[in-house]
Amino acid sequence: MNDEELIQELSRGHTSALETLAFRYHAAIRTYLYRMLQSRLLADDLTQECFLRVMESVRQGRLPTTFKPWIYKIATNLCRDYWRKASNREEPVSNEDLSQMYAADNVSQIYEKQADREMVIHALNQLTPERRHLIILRFYQELKLDEISSVLDIPLSTVKTRLYDGIKQLNRFIGRDEIAQDEERRASE
Repeated sequence: MNDEELIQELSRGHTSALETLAFRYHAAIRTYLYRMLQSRLLADDLTQECFLRVMESVRQGRLPTTFKPWIYKIATNLCRDYWRKASNREEPVSNEDLSQMYAADNVSQIYEKQADREMVIHALNQLTPERRHLIILRFYQELKLDEISSVLDIPLSTVKTRLYDGIKQLNRFIGRDEIAQDEERRASE
């Protein structure tokens, strides 16, 4: 049964449909909120709130035509509400968070992964909130461009342009542009 059929079943009072949707989306929404807010506690709270809003919308008869972009839109709006209240702050990556992310193969691999992750998070935090948001939706949450367009209520061409600019800027922050330019210079010599 697809997501849209499940939401129809939920509107008819079948609570098992909500359980199935939660099974499919809980981890993804929680991860998305964590990446946006960089707080596990806040991500947990807002994930719960997201599913409460799904239920509330269904009870009021507001059913989406496509579920996935709709639930990400709810999560995005929860982030926006939080940022309005808390004046958008950045939190550093903790060693505890990093150590939980990697299985222990060997010390040097773990260190390299942690260093790379810290570098990417630092670079992401330098982007404007809208570009950071686009990159997280596209590459971390793996939403399609048209789904991102629907989540953010912006035209597809705007999504493409901002995403391209964001990736270019992210590469510059990470230093990949400089590496590519150095390689091009060496190749032309």
